Amino acid sequence: MAHGYFHQISKLLKMVDCLSRPQGARIKDLQKALECNERTVYRWINTLEGLGFPLEKLDGQSHRRYRLMDTYVKKMPNLAIPDFRLTLSEILLLYVVLSQDRVTRNTSMQKRRDKLIKRLSTMLSEKEQKLAHAVKGLVVLNPRPQKDYSKKEHIIDVLTNAILGKTPCTVKYYSFSKKKDFDFDIHPLHFFESQGGLYVIVQLAQMKEPVKDVVDSLRVLAVERIQEIEPKERETFQYPKGVNPAELLSRAFDTVWNDPIKVVVRFSADAAPYVKERVWPGKYTFEEKDDGSLVFHLETSGYEDVKRWVLSFGRDARVLEPDRLRRDLAAIYQDMARHYADP
Repeated sequence: MAHGYFHQISKLLKMVDCLSRPQGARIKDLQKALECNERTVYRWINTLEGLGFPLEKLDGQSHRRYRLMDTYVKKMPNLAIPDFRLTLSEILLLYVVLSQDRVTRNTSMQKRRDKLIKRLSTMLSEKEQKLAHAVKGLVVLNPRPQKDYSKKEHIIDVLTNAILGKTPCTVKYYSFSKKKDFDFDIHPLHFFESQGGLYVIVQLAQMKEPVKDVVDSLRVLAVERIQEIEPKERETFQYPKGVNPAELLSRAFDTVWNDPIKVVVRFSADAAPYVKERVWPGKYTFEEKDDGSLVFHLETSGYEDVKRWVLSFGRDARVLEPDRLRRDLAAIYQDMARHYADP
């Protein structure tokens, strides 16, 4: 999932740790801490400065050192937090939530999370620790399929810095539908996770035709399909006005917000309870029938995503509208029938 993304957050935290030391850190020290090359270290330094971290450059006898200003480091713990005393219920809540966290599991952020859990546990009495452990055991994590980003660390590294620093990038991207690579310039805006995969919302730097709405210039890229990326480090871009990524994703059934579809599906009495008990993306209404079946009216976005969802119900779902979806599903089921008819 977002393993590579959290690896970059971990790098950022390591960078802050190193630069907060009284003696500061050399470029070689930062290379070792972040396990990266010199160019990447300078990129992270530029990113921190762009975020408003005041860095001092200390010239030594042989090497320059970088350090966060003393006054800044000293005031950081109290920054906008006038009273940070936690109640017992708040400590228990943090302990349980962090213990159940799956997002950082098996990432470089896990050590930091485990250290924080340990520190929280020391704030509890032995009796309270037993209570926290019992509450934590109420929920068991259920692993699910996730994409592997172990070979995409550099890609996620560059994207992270580009989002923070508003740096344009040139990418080589593989399209499954076209079955070939495309080169184009992007303005990376946000990461998001869906179905165990990591995606990035970008704005295309150049459009073949003028767009009436800035949203039409936005795209979603699957991070694992980005083959190459090169930041334009001397350039910056402005965040597009009027873009609300949370609102855009709320329109989508999965990751596509610009492919609206209205669908009516009749679910069998067996499937109806499972459909009713969930909150679905988009706008929807139910019609409950006397035989226990359910007619589901849905307005959302992402034709292919909706098609896969209906297919997941098998014979328990029958599309009533639109005709295009009915025909597509009928063809798929006919092909499936032929596949299973073969010995």
